[in-house]
This record gives sequence, structure tokens and C-alpha cells, in this order.
Amino acid sequence: MHELKNILTSKKELGLLSVLFLIEFTRGAFLLTYLPLYAVNYLSISVATAGLAVSAHYLVETLFKGVAGWQLDRRGYSIMSLGLMLGLVALILMKLYPSPSVLTLGSAFMGLGVSPVWLAVISGVAPVQLKERAARMGVVFTVWLAGGGGGPVIINFFIARDYNMASWLLIALWCCALAVTMALLPEMAEKAGERSGFSFKKEVSIMVQNQAVKKILLPGMFLQTLAGGLLLPLMPLYAQNKIGLSPNQYAFLLLVGGAAAGISFLPMGRLADRISLKTILGSGFAMSSISLAMFSTAHDELSVYLLAALVGFSYAIVLPAWNNLLSKAISPERQATGWGVFSTVEGMGVAFGPVAGGLVAKYLGIQASFILSTTLLALMSCFYFLYPLKNFFPKHRF
Repeated sequence: MHELKNILTSKKELGLLSVLFLIEFTRGAFLLTYLPLYAVNYLSISVATAGLAVSAHYLVETLFKGVAGWQLDRRGYSIMSLGLMLGLVALILMKLYPSPSVLTLGSAFMGLGVSPVWLAVISGVAPVQLKERAARMGVVFTVWLAGGGGGPVIINFFIARDYNMASWLLIALWCCALAVTMALLPEMAEKAGERSGFSFKKEVSIMVQNQAVKKILLPGMFLQTLAGGLLLPLMPLYAQNKIGLSPNQYAFLLLVGGAAAGISFLPMGRLADRISLKTILGSGFAMSSISLAMFSTAHDELSVYLLAALVGFSYAIVLPAWNNLLSKAISPERQATGWGVFSTVEGMGVAFGPVAGGLVAKYLGIQASFILSTTLLALMSCFYFLYPLKNFFPKHRF
């Protein structure tokens, strides 16, 4: 618990994690629960419009993460405060003028506003040069999951009382995140011009020319997120039609899987700092593949919940170790840019996965999508167990 204690006693790191929690809580609550319900039940707008707004948010965030990271490296953390100001304006405009066009554009600008947040947090809390950064990433992932998972659930209690109160609560939480960011600026200030004078295009070119990035990391991050994305639109249908879960039972299923991941992130991060990355990545992907395959054959409620917990645990094994592997190809001086580029590639896998999963399910059935996803995860497990990663990372232990 040494790293956790260090984080909790650091004003800068605790502040960054607070901002991450508040932003993930707020946008998760707004985009995944409040907006669809408000659009359909209160504004009489189609659910397709709400879906378009949500898609616009995540698409813009993904596309601009590389540039956001570049600006963070050039100008420092003031970029995060400017982004949150933009997001706050968008959130207020959507509250005051809730037309379909304003909701879509506002959600997109929110995506642009939050694009530097994740990059600023991991660069500040878990910089790539730290020896035990995977443990710190375990803390970051726990906070991220708590905010992103808790927001969509908790906001329901406020919506049940009054939509207006729920919307102003979300605006207030966003203001809190902005206030914390502004308070942290003196702690994170750097000398003017210290980070300026480098080209985004040049930095991306250097990364792409790196053999480890080109042959291992870029394909790996796309396939990993693709494997998960394949099942995103199918899980609710599978849970309802094949297993027979009610909406409430499905919500509990997600809660079980998320809780298992959240509880496991910190110990799995500590483990990733202490044992071979080949071993933990190979084992994590293998467990993910096996647990997902077992989940697709389960029929009774208890076994489904237990397997959901196992899937969440497998996810927690992989994520800190995978993030640690990525960090080995990122320059400490340009880490926000590197994380931004990697996040964009991962986002493309998430975006493409649901489309591919839907097409496979349409023509071959839902079970075929599970088979494809488990096969990709099994192949990645074999790759990390067998491939000589040290040839591409000679200075690091594998």
C-alpha cells in the first residue's frame, strides 16, 4: 500500500484523481442515463437523437486525444482547465436550450473538453519513468471505474425526484472538478516555454517508426479493444434472450463484474510491478478468453454472476500490465502526446467492435460473436506467452 499512501498524501495527485472521478461520474451520468431518459420522457425527442449525441461525444473525444496530449506537453495543465471550461459551457447550454442540434453539438464539445483529462491524470499520477507505476495505474483505474460506473446508477435516484434537480447537480459537480483543477494549477505550473517547440506530426512519426509500436503495440491495442467492443451491443440481448435475466438482474450483473474489476485493480497493479509482464499478460488474456467462453454457455443465474465476476477480475489482471507495457514505448518528456495517440488507436477498436459484432451476430448469430471475441483473446494470450518481447524492449525486464 506504499504507492497508495504516497498518492493520498500528495495534493497534486489526489487532486487529479478527484477531477477524474468527478468528470467520469458526471459525464457517465449525463450521457448514459440522464440524456436518454430526459430526451425521450421530457423532451419527446427520439432515442436515436440521444444516441447520436452520445456517439458524437465519444467520437470527438477519441479523435482529439492525440492533439490534446500534444497541447498538454507544450502548454502544461492549463489546457485541462480550458477544456473543462468548454465542457461546462456546453453542459449549461444543453440544460438551457435542449434542442436536438444543441444536445448533439453540446455533447461533442463536452467530448473535446474532457479529452485532456485522462492524459493529464496518468501523466501526473503514474508517469512512465516511475518503477512501480503499474500499482499507481491500479489506483487510477479504480477511480475511473468508480466514477464512470457510479454516475449512471446514482443519478437515477435524483432523476426519480426531479429532472431539473438532477441536471443542476451534474453542473455543480462539473464546477467542482473545474475548481479543483484551477486550485491545482500553481502546483503543476512549469516554466513558460519549457515544453514548447515540437511538432505533433513529428512526434507521431517517431512513435510509428518505433518497431515495438508498429509490430506489437498498435495491433495489440486495436485487437484488445476490438475483442471487447464486439460484445458491447450484444450483451443486453444475450442476457435477456439467452439467459433470461430481467433488466434489474442485468444491471446487477454489470455491477458484479464492475465491482470485481474495481476491487482487483490495485492488487493486480502491484503484481504487474513484481512479476514478468509476459506471464501476467498471457495469463490475463487466457483467463479472459476462458471466462468469456464459459459465460457464453452459462444458463443459471448464480453461475452467470460468478462468471461475470471472473470476467471483471480478468480485466483487472490485464489492464494495469497492458498499460505498463505501453509505457515502455513512451518518452517521459512527451508522455501526454504518446498516451493521446495510443488512446485514439484504442478508441478506434472500441468504435469498430460494436459494428463488427452486430454484423457477425446478424449473419452468424450471437454465439459467433462470442466465439470470435474469445478466439482473439486466446490468440493474444498465446502471443504474449510465446513471442520474445525482449527483442523489442532490450532495456526492460520480461
